[in-house]
Amino acid sequence: MKWLIVILLSILSILFLEKGIELWTVINHVDGDGIGISFIGMSISERVLIESIPGYALGFTIASLIPILVAINLALRLKPKKNMDTTNI
Repeated sequence: MKWLIVILLSILSILFLEKGIELWTVINHVDGDGIGISFIGMSISERVLIESIPGYALGFTIASLIPILVAINLALRLKPKKNMDTTNI
């Protein structure tokens, strides 16, 4: 069960990073006033000004670090614990 959580957190982290990279690359190709930003089918904002796109890109890029750090922490804690016989100590 814990490995499922690790995998889901890793996928979420990849999705955040992918959106951040997409926003970093689209900055120079925006025509008009701005763009609409959506993530996993949810609309974040209908109209983001061109000047604000780097802030969103940085936010998604940094947000990708949080789930991957939690996933790494869970993965490292999954080591089996040794059963200690307290009567022979």
